[in-house]
Amino acid sequence: MAGRLRNHLLGSVFLAGAASFAVSVHAQSAEQTSVAEVVVTADKRTEKLQDVPSSVSVISGATLEQMAATQLADWVGYVPGLNIGDNGAPGETNIALDGIGPIGAASEVGIYVNETQVGSSSSFEGANGFTLDLMPYDLERAEVLHGPQGTLYGASTMGGLIKYVLADPSLDQFSGRIGGDVFGVENGDGAGGGARGEVNIPIVRDVFAIRASAYEESTPGYIDDATTGQKADNALDQYGGRVAALWRPSADLSIELSAIYQHSHADNQSIVALNQSTGQPIGGPLSDTNTRNEPYTQELQLYDATITWDLRWGQLTSISSYQQFTNDTVEDLTDYIGVYLGYFGGPGPGESDFFEDYRLQKFTQEVRLASPTGHPFEWLLGAYYTHEGATNHEVFNAYDASGVLEPALNPLEDVNLPSTYEEYAVFGHVTYHFTRQFDITAGLRYAHNNQTFVETEGGALVNPANPAAVDLTVPGKSSEGVTTFSVSPRYHLTSDTMVYARVASGYQPGGPNVVLPGQNFPPQFNSAQLVDYQAGLKSTFLAGRATADLSAFYIDWTRIQVSVLVGDGSAIENAGAARSEGFDFSGTYAPTSGLRLGGNVAYTDAVLTSSVPSLGTMSGARLPYIPMWSGSLTADYSMALSGEWRGFAGGGVRYTGSRFSDVEGSVANGAPQGLEAKAYGVVDLHIGASNHGLTLSLFAKNLLDERAYLAPLNYFNDALNSPIDIKAPVLQPRTVGLSIDKSF
Repeated sequence: MAGRLRNHLLGSVFLAGAASFAVSVHAQSAEQTSVAEVVVTADKRTEKLQDVPSSVSVISGATLEQMAATQLADWVGYVPGLNIGDNGAPGETNIALDGIGPIGAASEVGIYVNETQVGSSSSFEGANGFTLDLMPYDLERAEVLHGPQGTLYGASTMGGLIKYVLADPSLDQFSGRIGGDVFGVENGDGAGGGARGEVNIPIVRDVFAIRASAYEESTPGYIDDATTGQKADNALDQYGGRVAALWRPSADLSIELSAIYQHSHADNQSIVALNQSTGQPIGGPLSDTNTRNEPYTQELQLYDATITWDLRWGQLTSISSYQQFTNDTVEDLTDYIGVYLGYFGGPGPGESDFFEDYRLQKFTQEVRLASPTGHPFEWLLGAYYTHEGATNHEVFNAYDASGVLEPALNPLEDVNLPSTYEEYAVFGHVTYHFTRQFDITAGLRYAHNNQTFVETEGGALVNPANPAAVDLTVPGKSSEGVTTFSVSPRYHLTSDTMVYARVASGYQPGGPNVVLPGQNFPPQFNSAQLVDYQAGLKSTFLAGRATADLSAFYIDWTRIQVSVLVGDGSAIENAGAARSEGFDFSGTYAPTSGLRLGGNVAYTDAVLTSSVPSLGTMSGARLPYIPMWSGSLTADYSMALSGEWRGFAGGGVRYTGSRFSDVEGSVANGAPQGLEAKAYGVVDLHIGASNHGLTLSLFAKNLLDERAYLAPLNYFNDALNSPIDIKAPVLQPRTVGLSIDKSF
């Protein structure tokens, strides 16, 4: 470990030297000479960020808009310890937090919109690779909760979670905003841009209000296809909106209803084909080698109702939600299997692709009762229920050399896997204040889930005589109960400085295995579990002009869920253990009026602590998507111009160290998977002016046009294991544009 530390330290010394600064994670007025107070709901109570006895990072919606961020890849580098792998489009995203990243099929890091988890808790919906990528509009803030959140948030949050907190309707103030942007992307085909707007209308002052917003953003393609000659084939469209209504019939009761829709579609994935021997681009620095298009579409419909009733002796909260979450993707397999269609009765070499369609329908209900704050003993009791009905449809298609479907060979293979996931849980969270300075918070949760699936399979590869027939049916079911806990002592050294410790557990649900005839796997795999030992310090100092947040952690991860390829199928096994240790540091500093400095630094050493024979890996192998060093520096300055105009300028530098696309040294079907993605740094800038609600801003993302290949990188070989290329998702090239907003 010491050797690797020295190697990475040389490339990261500028981050360590900037550890007295931190990301500017909230909007502040230019006149302030102190850091604004940040309020969060991480522990399902409203409290100051500096008082939460765990590591929580916050970035405001206003900051994201100022950065012109339209997807996770634009802003995760400004949150310590948060890293992503990218499969080529917003939503095709793997998330890792403090060393806990995707290895199995289910999610380790949760995604929430307000109080609702988005996405599946099971292993049948590709939850670790399909992540909601919410455009940050009408967003109050994004909270990133580090470490396991199994007690308050439940399944699939053992690495932590990202919570999008959307703006509530205001009952007493009419407001609105319209805006838009136009921009260009290096190697792009024409200009991109979009429009946005929001309005808040108090229908009955202090009683009933409606808030509505809508947005649309189009990004031109910048990846060329060296095989077909098509230019800029990865254009991206994102659009959506939200309507929320808040009714407060009395001072003690409020009811909020919300409906969210978002649609994201990429014509092709942002992937560059690299030579397996040299690692250099085959057709050009921004070029792929597809024969068939590889589109990706993500769509979310989310409806929720939140009822809050103040009983004076406690607050009763009910949160109901229903979501439809779909992810459709296509992978070109012409070089993999299309060239061999003649061996299956086709007219010779042709084309082929692989279509995946994931559709989730999910209902959740949470009810909790919390005591008032400010008393020696505070408590929260809750119950939770969810039911998922999901389909996973996978089809291998065959085409002739001109791209026309081959009826005799279609489908080559057709797999349907409908599944259900049902969970009941009860939880409690208590805090006892021994003195004004010292308290202890503890929590406990018990959850039980039942799962079922029925896999059917057919196609020309398994039944050449009748490709449309169902040739194989495999059912499965599972049942499991899991208990999680948390304990957090906290001590206020002063009114502005707090130290804490935290021991908490989390889990990733187990489930039934898809065991095909002739395979020797258990019918059920168990939940993966971990325990996190965390200690930290939070302080506001220099008369409120600076903050610091330091946390150190050691995480013990056991019964890791590993996807194993077996012949034509796959299964999940509990294999091996891992640990992650490191620290996150962030803070803010306002040296003078109008100037804000920031930065963060994270060190994470995450490795297997036992071998995993099915992956071909040994103890000490690094876990995927996790750089040892990462961090950022930011600066924002605002000043008075002529008249009532104010000018502003700012920017940031984000650094991501080298990381692996899979467990280091892992192998699948004889091809290496754990390829190393090189470290990279990105510069983002913005400059503009504002006057009476009108804001004009010039922005640049990836100003120096860093050509960074993102994890996952993977070898792509054909059906006979002959090398084709390396699929390398690429960071969006230099993007420069103009943004205009008018509020009223």
